[in-house]
Amino acid sequence: MDSLNLSDFATSLTDFARDNRLHIFASLLIPGMAGIAGTPIWAIEDYMQLIPGNDEVVLTQLAVANVLQPGNKGSFNPTQNAVKFKNRRAKVRPVKVDLEFTQPTIMKMYKSYMGQVTAKKIDPETYPLEAYVIDAVIAKAKENLRVISLFNGVYNENGNSPLDIFDGILTQVTKAIAAGNVPADNIVEVAPTTGENAVANHEKVIQEIPDAYFYGSDSLICLTNRKLLSAYETDYRKKFGTLPYNTSTEKAFIDGTNIPFVVEPGLSTLEEPIFTTKDNLCYLYDDEGKQDSLEFDYNKRDRSLAYMLDYQAGTGIGAAELLWMGQSA
Repeated sequence: MDSLNLSDFATSLTDFARDNRLHIFASLLIPGMAGIAGTPIWAIEDYMQLIPGNDEVVLTQLAVANVLQPGNKGSFNPTQNAVKFKNRRAKVRPVKVDLEFTQPTIMKMYKSYMGQVTAKKIDPETYPLEAYVIDAVIAKAKENLRVISLFNGVYNENGNSPLDIFDGILTQVTKAIAAGNVPADNIVEVAPTTGENAVANHEKVIQEIPDAYFYGSDSLICLTNRKLLSAYETDYRKKFGTLPYNTSTEKAFIDGTNIPFVVEPGLSTLEEPIFTTKDNLCYLYDDEGKQDSLEFDYNKRDRSLAYMLDYQAGTGIGAAELLWMGQSA
């Protein structure tokens, strides 16, 4: 490939996108899900529920009250309101990527690609320039979705940043607390977590988790950030050193429990960890692809390429009652 015709390149990009549409959107709709092996940054599907849907999804929790009563009464005495369905709603929102590549930008990408081809780091037969360009954009979109939108987003249909596309998990947690949907007993007053009190703070919150969830097999997680995890590790090392089953100061689980730490890069502003059950947090995506599109076009006058991508995504919390956390004054 000695030269690049921008008009032809726009056509080939569109053709490549159409031919690989299912692969591109399958990759895009799972936002940075892979995690990082050997670290507490998990694959998102390992602790969040992935829910397909093309509009509003009802997240239903079955709640069963006490049902036993004395027998031998000779009558039917149904327990009133023993079985209830608690519904929370989550919605996918339209998301888009609008980009314009100027001629200098395109040529820089082209030269970078050709440099790697020449160095035999890329085989153009198996990894064409079209894939190189699309993969770069998709990778950034996935990073935006996981690190910015998924936890910190505040829906603003008139906005133009990753923070605006839908309400993220932290936004929904804040709203659930304000609405009284998170029981008051689930929110524990603590001093701001530091390397001096982190172990006590975590244990103080854990004390409020009902036994059914605390002893449940592989059910609870501690959603946190690297700073809070480091505070726990520092405090643990100061107080206890290492133990026979803990040959380093790195803690995969909260000591004395089966509760693993899950670190999310998007939670950098989190002040206290959030405890919840696996699959209580949800990521939604459009399963029918009716709103999905990926197009390119070439403007001859200014020799630029436009890139337009549309899809749908969202987040949700299954049961606010299954959130436990510390709160500092």
